[in-house]
Amino acid sequence: MHNKLSRRDAIKLLGIGAGTVFLPSKSEAKSKLSMPTSHKRVNIVIVGGGTGGMIASARVRRAAPNANITLIAPNSMHIYQPGQVFVAAGLYMQTDIRAKTSQLLEDNIKWIQDEVTVFEPDKNFVQTAKHGKIGYDYLIVALGIEYNYEAIDGLSSNNIGQNGIASIYLNDMKKGVSKAGITTNIWMHSIQEDALQKSVKVLYTQPDTPIKGVGADLDILFLSNDYFKGNGGSKSGDVSNNIQNIFATPNSSLFPFKEFDNIIQKRVKKARNIVPLFGHKMIAIDTQKKSAIFKDRTGKEVQKSYDYIHITPPMQAPKVFSDSPLAYKDGKYKGYMDVNPKTLQHNRYKNVFGIGDILGIPLAKTGGSAQVQAVVIQDNLVAAIENKKFPQEYNGYTVSPVKLKYGKVLLAEFNSKKTLPTFWLDPYKPRWIWWELDLHFMRYVYFTLMMRGMM
Repeated sequence: MHNKLSRRDAIKLLGIGAGTVFLPSKSEAKSKLSMPTSHKRVNIVIVGGGTGGMIASARVRRAAPNANITLIAPNSMHIYQPGQVFVAAGLYMQTDIRAKTSQLLEDNIKWIQDEVTVFEPDKNFVQTAKHGKIGYDYLIVALGIEYNYEAIDGLSSNNIGQNGIASIYLNDMKKGVSKAGITTNIWMHSIQEDALQKSVKVLYTQPDTPIKGVGADLDILFLSNDYFKGNGGSKSGDVSNNIQNIFATPNSSLFPFKEFDNIIQKRVKKARNIVPLFGHKMIAIDTQKKSAIFKDRTGKEVQKSYDYIHITPPMQAPKVFSDSPLAYKDGKYKGYMDVNPKTLQHNRYKNVFGIGDILGIPLAKTGGSAQVQAVVIQDNLVAAIENKKFPQEYNGYTVSPVKLKYGKVLLAEFNSKKTLPTFWLDPYKPRWIWWELDLHFMRYVYFTLMMRGMM
């Protein structure tokens, strides 16, 4: 395996990065442009206007050119959610990560700006809030995941941005509004200013639920601390010696894949002012007294005071879906979609497919995952229409470009069993090239190619 990257190789990667980086390689479903594979006139309904819903709609539009395709989604604006981290880091403006849904939607797709209130898969229709019943021959569920800040006693989403509290996840996808990046950027500056005068304790928390965008909270931990060291455009010099960072997680690791976790934990030890707190689940907070309550592995309650806190909220499937026949009713994936993890077809309703965060499968709650899943759905859905054997299988591809510092990214590509590197480079070595591609190319790729189903 090659470990060095020449300047010529870097230029080549930058040239092709807009079409390949952080996306599936030979080990995944091929990222091909769809060709028409079914000319039948069927009704296809897609529920959800996030990453998965938009990519799926574009791909299915080309793969089934005569189908009547309806997208049901309430958001007039679409947010590039990975960009929230770069807004927090002071490298993007808020306007850089938003686009009108109408401008991203492919031609000849009917957009109903509404919300589904009831799923009726036994009768092949969905009920909407304003437009009544909408029938379908085939259904693609692309609902995202909801943040449940209120699951932490004493906390609500209204607390974010006040009293030293930040959360890079704070947004309202239905309204197309995101405050996460701006409030977290202000939070970082406030910590730095306080650290010029006194010692500061900063808490970072993880929930015990599945989370989307795995690694985003680690991005904030590492980028903030690098900023406190005087990097990333900081003008206050190194104040990191006055800052103690405590990263509390209910897990026994910081990252869900061992080899990448080892690298991340080595970075934590090297930082010296970051302390991991394993086996600690946050259950309550006193926002006025700045005190957080955790439950440790033994069930004992542990109180931790803080000056500032970054919260990754508990997450869950939307209630409208978890209450439906399409959801698992118990077990590990309770509330999430009951699908075949390879074909992405519902296990009981064969004319229903799922994509994105709503799926009850291991990991795979990232934009890169949705891009791969869209290829699988594109081909398997039209195969279902034509009553043919499914040609594609999804193998759990998950990607997280963990930002270890300004200018350095660990490109973690994996599933629940193994690493799945796209490139020939050593996947366990953080590199500046991944930072450059993540910062300068992926936003363009997302809005101009991924949303169009062009990769």
